[in-house]
Amino acid sequence: MSIKNWNFRSKPTGVWKRVLRLPIYLSRAHLGFLMGERILLLSHRGRVSGQIHQTPVEVVAHDRTTREYIVCSGTGPRADWYLNIADSPAITVQVGSRQWRPAQRMLPQDEAALRFNEYENLHPKTSRRLLRSMGNSYDGTDEGRFEMMVRMPMVAFSDHRNDQSAR
Repeated sequence: MSIKNWNFRSKPTGVWKRVLRLPIYLSRAHLGFLMGERILLLSHRGRVSGQIHQTPVEVVAHDRTTREYIVCSGTGPRADWYLNIADSPAITVQVGSRQWRPAQRMLPQDEAALRFNEYENLHPKTSRRLLRSMGNSYDGTDEGRFEMMVRMPMVAFSDHRNDQSAR
């Protein structure tokens, strides 16, 4: 089955779950640098279990001015990682081999729509495939993109709290 036919709205299982967890394994093997800046590894506390979880999330944008890495909950506002960080802020984030305790902010809908538009312009084929695979679509208009961001909220993580890497 090709990736374009997979529905990411449900939790991944089997081989696909292991593939999606590959960044976690690379990080544990001190090979995080292989992921570059396209994947952010998020450590967060479970809102029900209290256990620490790690979730790899694709970086939508890296704003070098604000030093923010912006990610999107492509599977929606009910994604476990998103609900967890809404309840209790992220513990750490890692991009490449750099890890730190982040400041986080939930992007307002208009800013999320703007960031997604920038992502679409930089990665047109990838953005279309991702939208289809996650069961999302919109009519291509600015208004449609704005409305879609309710189903795909974004979060910005920055290193404003601590300019040094977490140890």
